[in-house]
Amino acid sequence: MWSNAAKSFNNWIRKARHLPITQLVDAIRGKIIEKLSKRKVKSNNWVGELCPKMEKCLMSEFQDSRHWIVSQSDDNIFEVRSQPSVLVDVGNRSCSCFQWQLNGFPCPHAIVAFRNTGKNVYNYIEPFFHVVKYREAYEGSIHPIPTVAKPNFTPSDYLIAPPVYKHPPGRPKRKRIPSKGEVVQHIRCGRCGKMGHHNRKTCKEAM
Repeated sequence: MWSNAAKSFNNWIRKARHLPITQLVDAIRGKIIEKLSKRKVKSNNWVGELCPKMEKCLMSEFQDSRHWIVSQSDDNIFEVRSQPSVLVDVGNRSCSCFQWQLNGFPCPHAIVAFRNTGKNVYNYIEPFFHVVKYREAYEGSIHPIPTVAKPNFTPSDYLIAPPVYKHPPGRPKRKRIPSKGEVVQHIRCGRCGKMGHHNRKTCKEAM
């Protein structure tokens, strides 16, 4: 539907896009190594359970929902009186606003409902928002490839001569050999009257 990912990638490698293919691949490899290293070092300094951006989003949602009134139906079902009022099911990780189901991240209605449950909200957030999963995504590494000097090349040493060809005895065939499965059109011979691949001049039927 959209080419945003391709445009973003092309912008990321815009300085190397017009290089020959081997140099382009090597430039992309170098950029990936640099990106992996930066994100790995950055994530090692995080101390919270969530990635900083999502932790900030969680705090912002909590501040926005502080004035809402919550009514508890049972251990997992809550009614949050906002504009409009919604139903939150903590056990099924769902909200009638559908934001929790779509994003995998609790919406403001769910955040304010957690105040009455005594449960840890971090246990109800999808794993890919956690720092642990972020680190696992970048724990791999790409080994550098050293530049190896190429040996001296002399074209005459690698000159490939054409194969020795000898004409077979006899007159060369003029008819094309049909391919396997090819439908060959039959003709009617004017001498013998039969359908086949011959005509009056090439007919060998006895008369």
